[in-house]
Formats: sequence, structure tokens, C-alpha cells
Amino acid sequence: MKPRLLAVLLALSLPAFANPDSDWAAIVAMDAGPKKKPASREEAQILARTHLGKQKKLIETFLAQYPSDPRAFDARLQLAAILAATGNMDKIPQQVDEAMRILGDLEKSPGAPLEKRADAGFRRASLILLGAIGKEARMRDVIIAAARAFVSKYPGDKRGPRLLVEASTVCENDPALKRKLLNEARNLSKEEALNHRIADDLVRLNLLDRPFALKFSTVQGGTFDTSQQKGKVVVLVFWSAESPHSLLWLQGFRSSVAKLPQADLRIATISLDTNKKALAQRLEEFRIENWPTHFDGRGWENSVARPLGINAIPTVFILDKSGVLRTANARDAYEAWITRLLKD
Repeated sequence: MKPRLLAVLLALSLPAFANPDSDWAAIVAMDAGPKKKPASREEAQILARTHLGKQKKLIETFLAQYPSDPRAFDARLQLAAILAATGNMDKIPQQVDEAMRILGDLEKSPGAPLEKRADAGFRRASLILLGAIGKEARMRDVIIAAARAFVSKYPGDKRGPRLLVEASTVCENDPALKRKLLNEARNLSKEEALNHRIADDLVRLNLLDRPFALKFSTVQGGTFDTSQQKGKVVVLVFWSAESPHSLLWLQGFRSSVAKLPQADLRIATISLDTNKKALAQRLEEFRIENWPTHFDGRGWENSVARPLGINAIPTVFILDKSGVLRTANARDAYEAWITRLLKD
């Protein structure tokens, strides 16, 4: 079919009242998501795929009909987001690659305002961070380069410091580099919440590879003192019985550590809860009543956790047999750390 004839047929197939404004309004209206409430996780995924598929078609039609419309940049930006979301959801890397290509082209658009190009650059950097999940060590240099490139291209954009802080999370095995990234972010950030996070991260970082002393009362009625645990590997878990994420993680942690040699291993926890009864129920349910556990009912302002810069849960500190804090971020690598330190 000849291109001119195809264009005529497409035009005839559109409603008589179709125009850029109404078509764009239809796209924006779909940002609210599916109207139907899913009954299960599986149904939620199906609804999301269907909804995103419909929005994708609307965007592609809009771009085909109105390529010079001022909103074409935003349409391509949204198309990239949909491709990335569905590509990650359905494990189709080619779609994610296409999203990255679109964002890269948008970032280079000479006629686009700086803030719009920054939007494309931020989404591209965020996709790099998202794609690194599970392979952070291998992609560390790429992640850091993406964060620093954004900061360099868009000085003054408040998202730059955020990217530097996120990039610092993949540098747990390189404290010097992590500190450098956090300091770079601190020098640029004007956000109070982000500055608090950076300060907390630096507090924990400054504790590493030094003798660590901590003493606290326990719900079991005694006192736990790390200085009395020399010769043992000590694991300190900061968690909350009110956090579903903590509970899910704790199930796997409990099962894993039960398989490790227990003679030289000591586990204690610090509860960032406000409800003592709920905590007691979880300790019993998970069969960890014998783990010394601190509770003061102050939640995130817990008198043990706050001075240590705890701003996420679960957080796992591990001390070696001489009482030196070897890691303050062993949430995902606790088994390897414990196994290695038990052999030392």
C-alpha cells in the first residue's frame, strides 16, 4: 500500500473530533492507572500490562499524527517509561534497550529546554540503577559514571545528589569511594531529608573497621553487651515487627543462620517498634525468643539505633571475634560474612 493512501485511510479511521488536545488528554488520563481493583497479584500484573499496552498505542498514534506537536517530547519520554516498565516486567531486555535509546536521543535534543533534557537524563540514569539490581558489583563503575555524568550535565538539579547517594550504596566494599560519593552529594544537596540520610550514612561508615561497643537492655530482662562477646561473631539486626519487609527478610535470615555453626555465633536484635505486644508475638512466632532483643517503644527514634544512623530496616551489623565492626550493611550478604568471620 502506498504511504499516501495509508495516511488517508488512517485519517478516515479517526473520529471526526480528534485533535492533538483531546488525544493528549486521553493519554494523560491513563496516568491514573487501571480503574479496576485487582483481587490478586497476578490479576494486578495482567491489568497493568493491558493498561500500559493501551496507553502505549495511544502514544504511538499521537506521535504518528502530530510529530511536531510541542508535547511530542513528553510523549516520547512517556513511551520510554512504558517500554522500560513492560520490558522489566516481562524480562524483555530489548524493550529496555529501546527505552534507553529513546531517552538518549531525547537528552541530545537541541531544541528541547534544559529541564526536559534533564528529565530524560534522570530517567536514563535511573534505568541504569534499576538494571544493576543483583549485579551491582559488576556494574559499579557504570552506575557511578551515570550519576556523576548527570550531575555534570545538569548542575543545580536536585536529583543529582540523590543519584550520587544511590550510587554510593553499591560501594559497601570500598568505604573510601563510598565516603567520596556521599561527600560529593552532601556538597550539592539542599534537601533536608537527603542531608539527614547522608549524615546517617556517614555515621555508619565512620564506625567500620573499628572496635565497636554497644550495651542495651533486653525484653528478656537482661543486658546485652558486645564487649562481653569476645571470641564470638556478633550479628546485630535492626528490624521492626511492624514492617512486612522486615518480617519477610527475617524468615529467610532465621532459616539460613540456623544452618551455621552456633558455638561462636551470637545474634541480638534492636526493635524499631512502638508496640511491645506485637514484637513479643513475632519473637514467639519466629522462634527467636532467645535472641537478646532491645525495645524502647520509640520507633525510628530508638535510643540505640538513632545514634548509629539507622535509617532503613532491616540493617545488619556484624562484628568479628575481636569486636571490630566489619560491615554495617550485611542485609543481603550476611551468610558470606558470618561464614568467613567464623573461620578467622
